[in-house]
Amino acid sequence: MVVSAFFFAVMAACAKVIGSRIPAQEIVLVRGLINVAFMLLWLRRKGIPWRPHRPGLLVLRGALGHFALSAYFWSVAHQSLARAVLLQQVHPVFTAVFAAWFLGERPGRRFLPAFLLAASGVALLLPRGGGAGPASGLVPLAVGLTGALLSAAAYVTVRDASRTERQETIVLFFPLTSVPLAALGTLVEGPVVPAAGDWTWLLLVAATGQLGQLYLTRGLARVPAGRATLANPLTILFGALLGWAAFAEPLHAGVAMGGVAIVAAVLLAGSSGGGDEGAARQRPAGEAGPTLGP
Repeated sequence: MVVSAFFFAVMAACAKVIGSRIPAQEIVLVRGLINVAFMLLWLRRKGIPWRPHRPGLLVLRGALGHFALSAYFWSVAHQSLARAVLLQQVHPVFTAVFAAWFLGERPGRRFLPAFLLAASGVALLLPRGGGAGPASGLVPLAVGLTGALLSAAAYVTVRDASRTERQETIVLFFPLTSVPLAALGTLVEGPVVPAAGDWTWLLLVAATGQLGQLYLTRGLARVPAGRATLANPLTILFGALLGWAAFAEPLHAGVAMGGVAIVAAVLLAGSSGGGDEGAARQRPAGEAGPTLGP
């Protein structure tokens, strides 16, 4: 999960570079096409069948992931990298809620204070001073939170799907579902022909996103969904450092305090004693999750 957090932070930075010239849906489309080709070649080389046992669940996971990624890329392009990454990292708190509702993984007694901490962190990210620019408005904040909510829903479907599906099949169906949705979105936004230099950044977005997704799926398949995302606050640190180094973005006091509150909330939500493990012990042995091997 730590490696996944690093690659997702690099992906966000690359998306921010290219986002000023290429629409978000087109970035998602190119990323999806490259990742589908990569995964199909990988599955063929390994001799792994790509057909799932529960295709409807994987299509739902792909659609949720598509809209979450679209919201995230838009958020990254319209505000500072640190703020966009912070908003995205609220998703483990949402994941704990969805995991309790749909998977029976109880979040535990510490969830309520964790939720209040996360809410206070988001409040600290609210724009101050009535700025009129897009980076200072409420719209990027709302889009970022929507992306986090959709990501949480997608992560819970990954956790559920991992009981019956191979890791590689789950990863494949994300871009496989996203490509037609992104193609439609690109037509609506208006396609832009990338310049020669833009392709480097588009390829980096695809490569780092693919690596992040592979490590994320492996982590979610091996531990309860409410806890698997505990390493993701490191994406906040990676994002802040990349924003400072690559985009000269200052780290404002409100963002720093909001980040501390959100990190504390994520850690508290995932450290509840006995919640997830207790729910896991109550499941039949066959539902504990697959061993991801060759």
